[in-house]
Amino acid sequence: MKRVISVFAFMALTISVIAQNADSIALVTAPRKALQLPKGASGYTVERVHLFNSTQTISVIKYSPKRLQTSIVQPEKLTRLAATASAADADFGVNAGYWDVRINKPSTFLVLNGNHIAVTADYEKERVDGVVCIAKRKVVIDYCKAGEESPYVAKYNNILASGPVLIDEGKSVDHTAYTNGMVDTADGKPVGAFYTYVQRHPRSAIGTDKKDNVYLVVVDGRSKGNAEGVTIAELTKVCEWLGLRDAINLDGGGSSTMWSKSEGVVSYPCRNKKFDHAGDRRVSSCIVVKSR
Repeated sequence: MKRVISVFAFMALTISVIAQNADSIALVTAPRKALQLPKGASGYTVERVHLFNSTQTISVIKYSPKRLQTSIVQPEKLTRLAATASAADADFGVNAGYWDVRINKPSTFLVLNGNHIAVTADYEKERVDGVVCIAKRKVVIDYCKAGEESPYVAKYNNILASGPVLIDEGKSVDHTAYTNGMVDTADGKPVGAFYTYVQRHPRSAIGTDKKDNVYLVVVDGRSKGNAEGVTIAELTKVCEWLGLRDAINLDGGGSSTMWSKSEGVVSYPCRNKKFDHAGDRRVSSCIVVKSR
């Protein structure tokens, strides 16, 4: 019996690997709509590609932080990405941090130009396990638990806490522990509810490759047959196939948006429940990039 079980387990693993290889090939070979970006950056959108037994639309921008300047921007009030990025004279950008919809304020640790703007709320600590740090010519993504940001504050003037971390030093993070039905005995709520109950949705991410190039990634969602969205595990796979060494999840859902100066909103945000570029909503913070 054990031998039979092991054979079936091997077959299941083989099928899974074959499916993943087919998906990665589909993403790499899908027709790309190139984005008009400044020197030092390149980007594209792939529409309605078949991945993870679903239909996906994904936008990616890759750029050199040595040639373009990265900033985290926090407007005084919720503002659409296009307005925030334009006001910062940016060439392109994505939505960034989590925020409390009840008070319209950031809900994770945030430092801008050395000023402490916010700390991570208790209810965010389940999914927030990393930081995005902006240096003069580099973007650093690292593991960091809430309340342990001091070493990063000593080195960087601009820090955004987010999560979960998807890839760390070339190793994809296994999030299956969050979906195994464990129960938090303190309050009776499932551990990892964010991963368990939040299934396929629009997602945004930022990552870096081994040459320190930065990638901005937006996976659209909530549009059946056009863009169905991904789980955290599937977003990790996308980042893995893009060749990222480090990557972290940003705010998603209705917030997920990618914008460029030359084309406006290039992703398909879902707020208006239409597969078009007009469904973006006001967000708390953005990561914007401009020529030096």
